Amino acid sequence: MPGLRPAVSLDPPCFPLWVSTVKSFLCLLILLLLAACAGGPAKPEDDGGFVSSDVASDVSGGNTALPERPEAAPLSAEEQQAAALKVSQLEDAQADEDRNKLIEELIGLGPRYLEFFRAIDREAVALDMMYVIRRIERENKVEQPEGLGTGKTERTAAVEPANLPDFSHEREDFNRDEVERFLANRLEQALRMLDGGRYESARRVAEAAITLLPDTRLRAEFDALILQAKGESQSDLLIAGTLSLEPENLQYASDQKAAPFKKPLQIRCFLKNVSTAAITLRLYEGEGRESVLQLGVTYEQLDFQGNAMSQTGTVRLPIDAGESITLQPNESYEINVPLESLASLDSDAPRKNALGAVEIEAALRVYGALDADGKPLVLRPIKFPTRNVNVFPSGFDLDGATAKPLTALRDALDKGLAQQLYMAAHLVGRREKRTAGDLLISEDFDDSTLALQRARLLAMSVIFETGKAWDIKRWRQWWDENRLRQ
Repeated sequence: MPGLRPAVSLDPPCFPLWVSTVKSFLCLLILLLLAACAGGPAKPEDDGGFVSSDVASDVSGGNTALPERPEAAPLSAEEQQAAALKVSQLEDAQADEDRNKLIEELIGLGPRYLEFFRAIDREAVALDMMYVIRRIERENKVEQPEGLGTGKTERTAAVEPANLPDFSHEREDFNRDEVERFLANRLEQALRMLDGGRYESARRVAEAAITLLPDTRLRAEFDALILQAKGESQSDLLIAGTLSLEPENLQYASDQKAAPFKKPLQIRCFLKNVSTAAITLRLYEGEGRESVLQLGVTYEQLDFQGNAMSQTGTVRLPIDAGESITLQPNESYEINVPLESLASLDSDAPRKNALGAVEIEAALRVYGALDADGKPLVLRPIKFPTRNVNVFPSGFDLDGATAKPLTALRDALDKGLAQQLYMAAHLVGRREKRTAGDLLISEDFDDSTLALQRARLLAMSVIFETGKAWDIKRWRQWWDENRLRQ
C-alpha cells in the first residue's frame, strides 16, 4: 500500500565474509582478556588493619632457625673476645679484690661458656679457671659426660665393641699363659695408676686388656678396677692442682753410676680450694703419717740415630714439711718438693752419652683432710697436669749451649760430634730457628760423615717438629717452601 514501509524480513541478512571473520576475532580477544583478568592476584583492600609490610621489630632478616635451647647456643665471636679479655685481665690482676671480682664475673657468664673456659691453657690462671668451672657446674647442676667403656663392664645397654677377634677356647692359636702373664703386668700397671690418681689412664689400660682377652682369668679384677676408677673420676673435685718443674733442663753431676742431678729438680705443686667451704689439709703429722707426692715417670734415652730406650716407673716423695693448712674457697697453697735423681729408675743413665726425655705425671696423696666443721673428709688424690723435662749427660756444655745454641751447633758440626749436635738442637729457641735450618741443610751437607748427616736430619725434625723420616731432598724442598715462615 502507498505510504507504508516494507516489513523487516526474518531471514538472516547476508553479511560479507570479512565481517564474520572480524567478529570471530573480537570474540576470541575478549575471551582471552577475561581469562587473564581472572587469573591475576586479587588486590586486598586496605582497611587500616594488618598488611604484609608490617614486620615485628625483633625478627631476624635471615632464614636461620633459632635454637631450641637458647642457653646452649654457641658463643659468638664478640662473646668469646669479651670472655678472653676478662681472662687476660685476671692473669694481670695483682690485688685479691680485683681477682675475686673478675672471677665472679666469669662465673656469672654461665654454662654456655664452659667449653670455652675448659679450652683455656694458661698456667698463670689454671687454678682460677678450675674454680670458675667447678662453681658454674655446681650452681647450674651441670653433669659431666661419662667415659665410654666396654659393654660387659658397663652391665647396661651399652653396645659391645664391634668386630672383636674370637678368642674362644675352640679357636685358640696363641699361648694363653703368656697372654695371661702380660695381662697380669697390665693389671699391676693400672693399679699403680689408680693409686696415683690417674683414673682415666687406669681405666683405659683395664678396658684394653678386656678387649684383648674378654675371658681372661683376671676379668673380675679388671672389672672391679674399672668401676673404682669411674667412681673416683666422677667424685666431686674439692682441691685442684697444677705444677711446674724448675729447671726445665737437667744435667747429671758426673758420669758415675747413680749420680744425682747437678741441680735438683724442684717440683712446685700449687693447690687450690675449688669447693664452696673451707678445707684443712693434714700434710705431715710425724714419721709414717706424712703426705706423699707420687710420680709416674716415663724416662726415654735418645741418640742421634733415632734409637730410644724407654723405662717406666713410680717415684714416691714424702712430704715432711709443714703440718696443717686451712684453705678458704678460692685460696691457694704451694708445696715445693725436690727430686735429687732418677737412680731408682735407672742407676746407669748417668754413664750414657744420651739425652734423657722425662715425662712426669704427678699426684699428691694427702694424709688427711677436715671439712669446715672439723669432721674428717675423704679427699681423693690431687692429680696434676703432665710435665716434661730433659736430662743431659755431665760431659755436655749445657750452660754454654743454653746461652748460645747456634754456637753449640756450629762447634758440633766443625768437630763432627753427632750426638752433641743432636742434643744442642733441643735448646734452639724460636728466634734461632731460621738460622739453624740454614746451617743444618747447607751445601756442605754431602761432605759430612753418614753419622753427622743422620744427626743433622734428626736435629731438623727436633727443631721444626716434623719430618722425622725425611731425607735431605725432602727437607730442602720443605725448607724452600717454609723458610720465610720461621
